[in-house]
Amino acid sequence: MYHLYYPERDTTLYERYPDKNTGIDQILELVKITSSSLRAVYQNNTYNTRILIDFGSQISSITSAIRSGEIPPIGKAIGSASVYLNMRVANATDLPINYTLYAYPVSESWTNGNGLADSIPTITNGASWYYRNSGIQGAFWKTGSAHSRNDFSVVNTAGGGTWITGSGFEASQSFDYEQPDVRMDVTDIVRQWVNGVIPNYGFIVKHSTTDERNGEILGDLKFYGLDTRTIYVPRLEVAWNDAVLTGTGSRAEISDDIFIPYIKNIRNEYRENERAIFRVGARPEFPTKTYSTSSNYLIDYRLPTSSYYSIQDAVTMETIIPFDTIATQISCDDKGSFFKLRLNTFQPERYYKILLKVERDGGSDVQTFAEGFYFKVVR
Repeated sequence: MYHLYYPERDTTLYERYPDKNTGIDQILELVKITSSSLRAVYQNNTYNTRILIDFGSQISSITSAIRSGEIPPIGKAIGSASVYLNMRVANATDLPINYTLYAYPVSESWTNGNGLADSIPTITNGASWYYRNSGIQGAFWKTGSAHSRNDFSVVNTAGGGTWITGSGFEASQSFDYEQPDVRMDVTDIVRQWVNGVIPNYGFIVKHSTTDERNGEILGDLKFYGLDTRTIYVPRLEVAWNDAVLTGTGSRAEISDDIFIPYIKNIRNEYRENERAIFRVGARPEFPTKTYSTSSNYLIDYRLPTSSYYSIQDAVTMETIIPFDTIATQISCDDKGSFFKLRLNTFQPERYYKILLKVERDGGSDVQTFAEGFYFKVVR
């Protein structure tokens, strides 16, 4: 099962423009401008950016769902729920072959602001590299790059946010010849929030301090932000295995090599507050000829227990819920195969596509049914 949650505020902190706020910009930028590079003007110093992204009351919603039993406890143990931070890349240039991104929990409150990256004059209302609040008189970040704007001991311009480090307070994702979309396991950090160990001020996403200091080129990563006018909004995925297999003994499993799955009860539209159960059946594409008083097509076969579902946006083909051998395993009860979706985690007034995957023979035989089954989520 997947529950999806969306951010309530985000912004980019620019070391090169330390008073600038970009709280309503459509893009979140992670870039390192190296010394002696040419970026509009010749650079005498190295400058970095960092991203702040906060899910705000959505973390409280996760906490409430855990308390009510709707979501299992957050953690790494069997039966627990894992949490992933997703950020979709809008553009990426000059990336190294191998690199790692990090996320930490922000340790101080901050204001989102209403600035844009290209605002003229620069808007200083909200969080910036120097300040966690607004303007020249705003509160400085207390730690992070440095304790005050006059301390240049760590990077060139003091500030840049504050965050908590140490075991249980760090998440990372490494890339090696990979698509630069972020899907980072942030389970440990979210567990600290829902357990009340630390207050929730959101994530800071950044390069390592070593990478920020050295002279290597790290490229330019531009992610879609909260204010994007696309479907590629950042999100948290809370994922766990909710599969039940109580009906495997009462329903015959489809054994034909070539078969056709179908969804028996799919509707054209679902309200965004619905929690739907999708019933999946299967029939042979070429049934064996036998003498019988009824059609083989009337036999309601179930899928193998190693079957999974995925959800895509039907227009952009963006994967909303990926195939996952734990969190999207298809269940089976005495009525046959099924899976559940909570529709209020999908953006309304959009069409979605269900894909199915069946693995047999220990994973050596994999069939993916990508033709899809379509539905729309409406308000």
